[in-house]
Amino acid sequence: MEILESENTIEYNLTVSQFAKLCGTTRDTLRHYYENGLLIPHTNKSNGYHYYSPSQVNSFYFIKNFQQAGCSLKEINELLHDSSKNKIKEVVDLKLMEFQKELLKLHNKISSMNLSMWLLEKYEYNKKHTPFIEILDNISIIKTDIEKTESAHHSSDIAKDLQKHFSRSDENFDISIFPTGASISYDKLLKENYTYDSLITIVIHPDDGKNFLALPSKKIVSCYHDHTKDDIKKTYKKLIRFIKKNNLKPCSDLNIISLINIYDCEKKHTYFKYLFICIE
Repeated sequence: MEILESENTIEYNLTVSQFAKLCGTTRDTLRHYYENGLLIPHTNKSNGYHYYSPSQVNSFYFIKNFQQAGCSLKEINELLHDSSKNKIKEVVDLKLMEFQKELLKLHNKISSMNLSMWLLEKYEYNKKHTPFIEILDNISIIKTDIEKTESAHHSSDIAKDLQKHFSRSDENFDISIFPTGASISYDKLLKENYTYDSLITIVIHPDDGKNFLALPSKKIVSCYHDHTKDDIKKTYKKLIRFIKKNNLKPCSDLNIISLINIYDCEKKHTYFKYLFICIE
């Protein structure tokens, strides 16, 4: 019997510290796995010490990978001891789907930050706050109509609409809600009626004809405006004058994107906006 035990356990020749170093982990982690029935060392009867086998490294990384994938130790225990190959495949497929969703969210966040930085960097070339013509490529908008447009003068007037827009964007599309702004129809702009009609978020995303709507034209008249300049209504009028002077044909609402909008403790308002109208 002693000979049989020696033959079966001779490969268990790594101390806990040695095995922890081999796996790039800690003794505490190995103890935690052992206490949960996941990675069982051999116990030497003569000295009571625990020893691991080099072949258990694969089991360690199986546990670690599934733990990093969000599986509980109980779930991993079931996979190790009570699951078939099909069950493991089912769990892996489910985790891969979750990773793909997380990857999409991360991609959308990166796109949002890139778009915002692009708008901010362009400001360096257009600091005079005068309108200019440019091409806005690969941009779509998510649009939410404002219920009471007649009283939608400021963001405080459309708090419920903002909540609806943000929830819709976050829950349904996994799209970052930045940069977001509002729109005013061109007809209302001509009549100097500056109440908002819709909330919009601009995104780098293909048009799907339903939720993500491509701009009617890539060619736009745009302008920057910040708190250091005159009343924003003067910027609205400046855009209209530019369009008329250059015989341009507008084909969209005025879109006002808020890149920065802050009130400090002294109620000083700091804001930075990007405005644009699509033209044919």
